Amino acid sequence: MRKQAGLTLITMVLLAIVLGLCFVLTMKLIPVYSEYFGVKSTLKALVKEKAGAPVGDIRESFMKRAEIEYIKSVRPDDLDIVQGDGSTTIGVTYDANVPLIANATLVLHFEVEEKSAPGAAQ
Repeated sequence: MRKQAGLTLITMVLLAIVLGLCFVLTMKLIPVYSEYFGVKSTLKALVKEKAGAPVGDIRESFMKRAEIEYIKSVRPDDLDIVQGDGSTTIGVTYDANVPLIANATLVLHFEVEEKSAPGAAQ
C-alpha cells in the first residue's frame, strides 16, 4: 500500500491565512508607496522648475501639486528648502502610519531630497 502525500486540510487553512495576510498587507501598503512616489516626483519637478525662486513660491507650488497628486502626509511647511551656491535643495522627512489589525500599526519612515544643479537658478 502506498503512503498518501499532499496537503491536509489544516495545512491548506494555514496557507490560506498566510496568503490572506500577505494580500491585506500589500493592499494597505500600495497607497503609502504611491504617495511616496508622488512626493518624490513633485519635489523633482519643483527643483527643476522653481530653482532660485523665493521659498514662499516653492511652498505654494508644492501645495498646488500636492492637491493634484493627492499627497496628504506632507504639508508645504514640512519642506526643508535650502538655497545657496547657485543651487536649490528641497527635502522632506515624514512618517506614514498604516493601521493593520486592532491596535497593531506599521510605521514607515520616508526621506526624500532633490537637488538642482549649480547654476540652475532662474
